[in-house]
Amino acid sequence: MRRSRLPRWTAVLALVIALLPGTAPAQEDGTLTISGLFSMDYLDGEGDLYYFAPDLVAVYANGHEHTWTLTLHGTSQSHETFTNPFGVTSYATEIHATSFDLEFFGPDAATLNGIVSEHLAGGDVYVYLENTYYNNGGGFAFMHVWVSEGDPGMYFYTGHDMGVNTLFPTDADGYPVVGPEPFSIEPEYTELRYFDLLSGTGGAIGSLAGPVTFAGSVGVPVEPVVLAVADASVLEGNRGTSNVAVAVTLSRGSSQAITVSYRTVDGTAKAKEDYTATSGTLTFQPGETSRTISVSIKGDRKREANETFSVQLSNAVGATIEDGSATVTILNDD
Repeated sequence: MRRSRLPRWTAVLALVIALLPGTAPAQEDGTLTISGLFSMDYLDGEGDLYYFAPDLVAVYANGHEHTWTLTLHGTSQSHETFTNPFGVTSYATEIHATSFDLEFFGPDAATLNGIVSEHLAGGDVYVYLENTYYNNGGGFAFMHVWVSEGDPGMYFYTGHDMGVNTLFPTDADGYPVVGPEPFSIEPEYTELRYFDLLSGTGGAIGSLAGPVTFAGSVGVPVEPVVLAVADASVLEGNRGTSNVAVAVTLSRGSSQAITVSYRTVDGTAKAKEDYTATSGTLTFQPGETSRTISVSIKGDRKREANETFSVQLSNAVGATIEDGSATVTILNDD
């Protein structure tokens, strides 16, 4: 097995889904429930916890076993695939949500839920499921479930540092999938931890008991926004200048502004002689899916073959570049 790409400290910084607190019916569409055990199996950083979170020390001292339920509302998902140098392929599903509830049950539930209400309500949630498949069959899985208030602060985590030899259920493409039929997986640990990366202080109470059970439904995958630039052609003309419009499109509208840099690159057509070199940044406003880049073409009376140059895209923000180079053909009409 390999170590997780999201170890317990650095994964906090990877949380990118900002949520608002709220409640919703447990059976609503797009609601995912994750649940598990929380036994008092270890205390880490007792001195720091006495200072930053004394209630956690008290809960640990009582030694009672609890259960917990994390409910994600308004869920959606995105996928990624990656292959290591040895040809081993991993398929990952990230689950996003518009709001969540985390609740503990047991003798010290009031204390634990008070900590959740004070520190974690309105925080960030991150759910990452990954199946890695061996070339000769079989494989292993990673799970990361985080609820965090930020740094410094409190977080709740259940998952793996090293992975487990149990694969998640998958869709037809091999990506982990969550559905109405519950399934369970053993975590390496589950913990409530206070941390401060800058000072290196922190501590936790944690559980080594499992399993963690998933059930519910997740919304449709979030399709990535991709950019493409299209080839174009223009008559050269006998004198003066004319313009050619090079179309740049998005695969779908986005809720945020998207920017991409562009520049012209010589081919058989040369800047200053055949066209005016152009560069800049193109901005797509929310909901906008098409923009054009205008390039000035210089006419002449020379008898010559058709000439070309290219328009190239780079440094996209808010989207990925699918087709980043377009050929512009200057058609000789002398």
